[in-house]
Amino acid sequence: MSAPYKINGSIVDMTGDGVWPHMSAEIRDQLIAPFFEIDWKIHDISVFARDKTNDDALNAAITDLKTHKAAIKGPTITPTIEEAKTLGLSKKWDSPNGIIRRAINGAAILRNTIEIDGIGKYAPLMHDVTIARQAVGGIYGAPNVSIPGNGTLKIVYEGEDGSTEMLVENRKVSTGVLMLTTETDSSIRDYAHAVFAQALSMHKSVIFAAKDTINPVYDGRFIDIFNQIFKETYEDKFREAGLTFSHKVQLIDSVVSKIPQGKMNGMIIALKNYDGDVVSDQVAGEHKSLGLMDSTLVSADGTLLADPPHGTAPDLEHAWHEKKILLANPAAHIFAYAEAIRHKAELNGQADGVGLAKKLKQAVTITIEAGLKSGTLTGDLAVDRSKSITGQQFIANVRDTFRDMII
Repeated sequence: MSAPYKINGSIVDMTGDGVWPHMSAEIRDQLIAPFFEIDWKIHDISVFARDKTNDDALNAAITDLKTHKAAIKGPTITPTIEEAKTLGLSKKWDSPNGIIRRAINGAAILRNTIEIDGIGKYAPLMHDVTIARQAVGGIYGAPNVSIPGNGTLKIVYEGEDGSTEMLVENRKVSTGVLMLTTETDSSIRDYAHAVFAQALSMHKSVIFAAKDTINPVYDGRFIDIFNQIFKETYEDKFREAGLTFSHKVQLIDSVVSKIPQGKMNGMIIALKNYDGDVVSDQVAGEHKSLGLMDSTLVSADGTLLADPPHGTAPDLEHAWHEKKILLANPAAHIFAYAEAIRHKAELNGQADGVGLAKKLKQAVTITIEAGLKSGTLTGDLAVDRSKSITGQQFIANVRDTFRDMII
């Protein structure tokens, strides 16, 4: 490859907190720039930048994301009240993840296992599993209140046209708590579109798992809309690609029990918001860790935000401040860059760019597999810590592997 491959348009890079802006620069400059020509729209969305600009920093990044539809986001801090005081912030800032999801009408969060030969899994039969989590709705933001005593609960719907309807009339309750979760048909439709579109990009079949035996109306609505969207828009595309989607709901408890048994390998398992939140972390734990997962937020209109699902690793910051050494494992972060590049190339119809981005992901796994044999891995994976390498060295090794792959 004589010259870097030009990706048309722009990709947004939202750099985060801790060592991760420095890791971002290292990945962009040392790994990606030799092979891809990319117009980066870089935004500092660290908690300090958000505080200094009264969140204009985050809002500007979101504006660019809406325009360019492909982005990477580095790990960020969502401070507690006490942490906000300790950090000298003007207030406790809300999670940027939630703000971004709402702003771009994020529909699905997909987490995939990064498969590495030679790394022992806690569930060794499990392989190449993708958990799709609804990005909105359910218990998140749901009113939850205390019930003051014994009595009767009533829920009355008041329409914008002035009509009223008693939805719940005589639900006997005692002292305790109440939560009212809601879903909108539009958000479920967006979720279904996002899942099916990603399935075609990833070449994976889909199942939707819920508990309609317990919640026939609530979970049944998801099933009906998923089936409708699939039949209207994706059935022929899936058939042509040799993929499947069953119109019958899979019971979530049965599906979850089958994941570590290897019976859901190579599938996208679509779940409601809370279900997906829990099961994605379960899969990460059964796989190895969040550091060997990749994560994307997808909207129904094709907007994609890739981000490493792990945290900021504050315990590793001292090495950077003292010696300019990056100790964190950048594998998931590199995957996020590769996924954003792949998505942008796909939006552009640049098949060669899609192929190169996929090879970049392969270069990461090949580098780790080679490191398992030589012992040269980042500290989180190295058996002998005395042989562990820095994040900068790992990025350089991936660069060399990638170069050898595309010559």
